[in-house]
Amino acid sequence: MTPRPAIRRPAAWPSPLPVACAALGLAAAVAWCGAFDARADGAEPTAAARERFVRQRIEDARAFRRQGRLEAAERAVRRGLAVQPDSAELHRALARVLEATGRSDEAEAQWSRADALDPPPPPPPETPLGVPASDLLVVLLAPEPGRAQAARSARDWPEGGVAAELERRLRVRLPDATVVHASADSVAAARSWIAGFAPRAALSLRVDRSYCGDTQKDGPFALAWLRVAAAAAGNPVGEPRQVREVVAYPRPWSRCESLAVAGALERALALPDVRTAISAAPEPGTTWSAAAVRALFPELGRRLAAELEAGRLRLSHGELAGAEADFRRAARIDPEDPEVRVYLAEIDATLAMAKALDAPGGEPAARLDPRLSAAAHGALEARLDEERRRREDLLAALAVLDEDVEPPPPSVLAALRPVDLGDPQAFGPAQAGARADGIVEARAAYAPDGALLARYYFVNAAESPVLREDDSSGDGRPDRWTAYERRTRSEIWEDRRAAGRPNVHLVFAPGGEAVVRIEYLASEAERVERVSHYDAGTLVSEEYDTDGDGVLDRFDRFDAEGRLEVRAEDLDGDGRIDLRSVYRDGKLVRREVASPDFMPDDTSPAPAGTVPADG
Repeated sequence: MTPRPAIRRPAAWPSPLPVACAALGLAAAVAWCGAFDARADGAEPTAAARERFVRQRIEDARAFRRQGRLEAAERAVRRGLAVQPDSAELHRALARVLEATGRSDEAEAQWSRADALDPPPPPPPETPLGVPASDLLVVLLAPEPGRAQAARSARDWPEGGVAAELERRLRVRLPDATVVHASADSVAAARSWIAGFAPRAALSLRVDRSYCGDTQKDGPFALAWLRVAAAAAGNPVGEPRQVREVVAYPRPWSRCESLAVAGALERALALPDVRTAISAAPEPGTTWSAAAVRALFPELGRRLAAELEAGRLRLSHGELAGAEADFRRAARIDPEDPEVRVYLAEIDATLAMAKALDAPGGEPAARLDPRLSAAAHGALEARLDEERRRREDLLAALAVLDEDVEPPPPSVLAALRPVDLGDPQAFGPAQAGARADGIVEARAAYAPDGALLARYYFVNAAESPVLREDDSSGDGRPDRWTAYERRTRSEIWEDRRAAGRPNVHLVFAPGGEAVVRIEYLASEAERVERVSHYDAGTLVSEEYDTDGDGVLDRFDRFDAEGRLEVRAEDLDGDGRIDLRSVYRDGKLVRREVASPDFMPDDTSPAPAGTVPADG
């Protein structure tokens, strides 16, 4: 037999039981020294090493408990406690093991110790929420079908434990509210159903997920996801929200799911937009908008999206009749939906095109055959050209309507139709010509119904306009003109008297956002009657032509509160101030006059100089 070589221990090899461990008692040595491998330098384990060790013991205990090896689970937990005796999670893990072995008194002591180290969240309140609820409608919606996590709740809804817990908690928190289970087939049906209750506000709740679990990594837990939407008649509708509640170590375990659902409901009721909606004052004579109904009944949106998707698929395959049926069903759900309107218009246009491609007087085929004759191909190209032009007009119209401080992009403006300048003496062409250094041309934007939206004036076929002209009143005459400097709004003139010429002139700061001056013109547009000056949106001063001679002769300055601060007046029209009145807090405090001839009627004559105001 070949002799086996001796194993030589390195000089730095740690001994199995350091001297420090030998000084401990037997039980402590097993618990502590078995926790870590001894280090060659004899140093204490790091905090990170302790944390890893404790986490591993917790996961070991959970795994042993799931296997029914309760003694091994208890040993694992106690090894962790020897290293970290103030770990609430270790005490809770030990409490569960002790409960499984029937040692309920010891388990309760461990629960108490854990709660003292890491207090659990307070239980849901058992008092009313404190908002008016007598005219509040609460709608409980069935879990959404098709969700694997919600399948169990969906099977027994609305008689299951989750629904019962929601109803119980609502009776506690909103005792005067009307709570019903409901669903809706269409926006119109839902609107009519809600109106039957005459509620001031409505709240809808749907359980999207609810279950209890126990994993080796996280331990026992309960989870609930709740979709919540709230709306008040006649008020803006907030976005539906989803709240999530996770309860770690739920007790008692028999009510784990109910605890999570109750917590999720409290989170939902605490949302600021929900509180605002259910506390809103009633709006007499208002109806429930489609947006509010869609928010309260999300299945309407889901069903509508399914019908639209089916119609789009059929339309892409040329199945016109089937696509039309899908889009009509979507319209029955919500005829006000923008996508529904677009697809109805598209299918109508496609059916009309199919009819035009068929024999004259014939009905369009239920399926569009992509194989076209030469004549049909020519007709289709002509129709496409027409549709392309309509699309360009529509895009231009939308850009014109959305304009703020800048004109539409050059690519949109290039698609506008050239039009005659009209009367060169009219304000629009005259102002454009005055601002231009070259030949002026005009282009117009039209609405889909052919109505004129706006006319733009350009110089020498430039990309950007110098002036925009609008008929804002719809009476067929221009009454608003916007001037641009470097593609930014600089001035606006308005004809507010339907006189054919402007009587208001607004001047903007650089950037086109803030108004810095407004001039009010007399009937003969060349004369300014009043000028208002603004700073950051606040009126700071005004100037007046009080006698109509075309010269500004009264000048008012205002304080930060908008009250008159100083009034200076040129009473004889010589361009010099003759009377200055000073105010404090809106009250006259003194007057300064240049001559006794200019003394106001309400003040006794006095030498030139400062005249105190009465009081």
